[in-house]
Amino acid sequence: MEKGVNLIGYARAEFGLGESCRLAAKSLNSVGIPFCIVNFPNCPSRQNDLTWQHKEVNEPIYKTNIFFINADQLYYNYRKNKIKRIWFLHRYNIGYWHWELPEFPTKWTKSVHLVNEIWVPSNFTFQSISKKISKPVVTIPHGITVETPLHFNRNDFGLPENRFLFLTMYDIHSTSFRKNPIGVIHAFKQAFNKEDHSVGLVVKINNASHAPQEVEMLKQKIAGYQNIFLIDKVLSRQEVDGLMNSIDCFVSLHRSEGFGLPLAEAMFLGKPVIATNWSGNIDFINEQNACVVDFTLKKIGQNYGPYTANQYWAEPYIDQAANFMKKLVEDKEYGNRIGKLGKETIMNQYSPQMVGNMYKSRLQQLGLL
Repeated sequence: MEKGVNLIGYARAEFGLGESCRLAAKSLNSVGIPFCIVNFPNCPSRQNDLTWQHKEVNEPIYKTNIFFINADQLYYNYRKNKIKRIWFLHRYNIGYWHWELPEFPTKWTKSVHLVNEIWVPSNFTFQSISKKISKPVVTIPHGITVETPLHFNRNDFGLPENRFLFLTMYDIHSTSFRKNPIGVIHAFKQAFNKEDHSVGLVVKINNASHAPQEVEMLKQKIAGYQNIFLIDKVLSRQEVDGLMNSIDCFVSLHRSEGFGLPLAEAMFLGKPVIATNWSGNIDFINEQNACVVDFTLKKIGQNYGPYTANQYWAEPYIDQAANFMKKLVEDKEYGNRIGKLGKETIMNQYSPQMVGNMYKSRLQQLGLL
């Protein structure tokens, strides 16, 4: 078997795990590591991102598998034979896993016997997973790069010109209680009057059609606010990049993140970000390059999908986030300064080439390249 990497994951799917697989392809490609992609379509998101279609094959061809399929789905699909068992044989198998809370679910450790080691995107996820399993766990982040399509402007998204726009975005399948868009809405309402047309908040939801009741509840929260704009249709990757490039500040008042990909992408574009100072994103945000929002840790209290009642996550301070919003609108120099430092952080420490070299170093260490 040839030395190289088979990326196995949601390579066409338009959601975060799909994007992480595509970013891995970009990182491998940037340092010349031979690779192919086995697209795994078993997820509810739209499958229209064909960026790496030219690298797709039906069966793995190289010595190393990297599964961009989280631990819960890897074991489930292996047991159902949707991931072929023969793919694992005589190969070095790596699970690239995301997780967003301090305790990795014990029931997910069934996937551990399928892989030789686990890669994770952040030190936060490293701490969570390495406590539960004895196999090697290695932190290799996402390589960040964002295309900036010049042909998009605010008008393409039904957004007004000549005002300071904040953006928050999340996927329905990522659990809104974790992503906390309501917290961002409350912070914006606290910072600005509903008649203030010098500012605006854009709330972008991916896969909104999969949870109409949740979207309706969100619409009720913003009713009467002509300066809060909801985008609930699925956008292509180019459109998402264009949207992010057209706004002035990205806001994530998440309760927990495994990495915080949209935050890193906004920083790459030089946008100031407001973010909860906890979980995976603290690898790349600090008080110099971002508006970091303090928090209290609290018990989740009830189950939200895989996030169980007995675990902890952050409750960000809405007052502080609102004050940051006002400061960015009033002090453009401050916003420009942290935006510039944020961009430098991502470009200097998270470029596809830098991350590709992390891949190369680890695979060479294992004798797989």
